[in-house]
Amino acid sequence: MTYKYLYQDRENRNCEGEIKAGSREDAYRRLRKQGIRPYRLIGDDPVRWQPFAVSAGYAVLLAAIVALAVMRGSKSQADYEPRATLPPLSSEEAKLFRERAEDAVYRAPEAYRYNVWKGVNARLVERGLEPLERPEGLEEEPFLH
Repeated sequence: MTYKYLYQDRENRNCEGEIKAGSREDAYRRLRKQGIRPYRLIGDDPVRWQPFAVSAGYAVLLAAIVALAVMRGSKSQADYEPRATLPPLSSEEAKLFRERAEDAVYRAPEAYRYNVWKGVNARLVERGLEPLERPEGLEEEPFLH
């Protein structure tokens, strides 16, 4: 980059000159080494491309992360497609399924009984059966479900 500089010599005459330097600071430094103290330096600073390169790198990285997240999300949605409707149970199978559900609720440890009851009822409804009544003494655990 070529800069034009203005200065006054020892006899207070206005002088000018040109200097090639990489930046404005570099031009001032070189002129000082020559014993010249410019009062004005004319010229445009070169464009600092490093911040733009770093920003572009971050933009590319962010785009890659978003693309991977979208691709991964589309794969995981395929894993969670709703189940095909279950075949209806015969009356004997429905009776056995309901008995096993009741047994699972009553055998569950007290700390987990509410969650087991909720899960069993969801399965019963999924199979087209009536959900179980809430057992006596079973309190809702609002933060655990």
